[in-house]
Amino acid sequence: MFNKFRDIGKKLSTEGTDNNQKDNTNVSATPTSDKEKARKKLLKMVGSISVILIIVFGLVLLLSVIIGRNYSYDQIELILKNAAIKYYQVQDVLLPSNDGEKSEVDATTLSSDDYKLMKPLSKLKKNVSCTGKVVVQKVNNKYIYTPYLDCGNSYKTEELYKAIKNKNKVVTSGNGLYEMNGEYVFRGDTVNNYVKLSKGLFRIVKITSDNKILLIPEFKDYYSDVWDDRYNSDLEYTSGINLYRISRIRTTLATMYSGKIEDFTLLTDTDRQKLTSFSFCIGKRSEEEENNTGTIECADTVDNQMIGLLTVSDYINASTDANCKSTLSKSCQNYNYLKISNDIWWLATADGANTSDVYYVTDEGYILSSSASISLTIRPTIMLNNNVMIKGGKGTNSNPFVLK
Repeated sequence: MFNKFRDIGKKLSTEGTDNNQKDNTNVSATPTSDKEKARKKLLKMVGSISVILIIVFGLVLLLSVIIGRNYSYDQIELILKNAAIKYYQVQDVLLPSNDGEKSEVDATTLSSDDYKLMKPLSKLKKNVSCTGKVVVQKVNNKYIYTPYLDCGNSYKTEELYKAIKNKNKVVTSGNGLYEMNGEYVFRGDTVNNYVKLSKGLFRIVKITSDNKILLIPEFKDYYSDVWDDRYNSDLEYTSGINLYRISRIRTTLATMYSGKIEDFTLLTDTDRQKLTSFSFCIGKRSEEEENNTGTIECADTVDNQMIGLLTVSDYINASTDANCKSTLSKSCQNYNYLKISNDIWWLATADGANTSDVYYVTDEGYILSSSASISLTIRPTIMLNNNVMIKGGKGTNSNPFVLK
């Protein structure tokens, strides 16, 4: 009997142990199984998403091939320009031969079956009808490619000189843009004539008769030097000689334009591509002269210049004071945006009464003359080409014209 109960106890003990082991096995196995199921589910989900993305990407790619991408106007202008460059590499005989000459090719030719250098404009811009062309001009032995895009009321490429005229009505009194001597001249002490280049802000002095734009920098820091410091035999002194063609300042300006003056940068390569050469007026005038049409100074010129200085007439014409007439009139400091406080700077014009004196603008804003050998600030002038395009801006100090 005792043995029988012992065997029954062992059996119960063994079954209890087996059950506990089974229970423990189930408890420990359940979390591992759930994690595995979650991992498989996640992988399946990722795979599904990947397939969906591939399908969507394929559809987008297919649609872009079928209907074409909708490019911005700036992008289309760049496409036009690059296509024209390739076109003229093939048709180089059509490139202009001489400085100032132009040639052009339209978008239809560039996209034609004969060349296929770009897609038709209708496939580059949706729901907008556009025409386009590229004008290539030879400037200083370089070819400048300018794209023109006309999309009606939606967009139209605009030259800076046109934007200036459109945003500044011609006036006959007060501050603003005046029509004078066949040119458009900014006058007054508060005018919206700011342009931004790489170095900083410039002021638009005038638009010439051929729509080129004369600029002068509006910097805080300028470069200073003598106008000329050669020995003057008339005065038996190193007072300088007031002939621009042989002057030190001509050499300094050329060095300034090339960017080789240490710690002073006027222009970048990008800026220089927007410039054009011009005839620089270097004629002398008297202190009493009241002819401010420019004919006195422009009686003598140096041609094909890339950099210069303002003439006396340029400075006088910027003032709207009725008493600003003659060279030395102190009224020229009034209502004149070219005036700079606490700075004295050279003009291009020399005094016709002697061989040493050159005119300059005082820190009070009127003109005087001095021997060329003193060191004064140099405010160089440059000329923008008439095909320079505007990217934006209104010409104000806070929102200047920005060029493409």
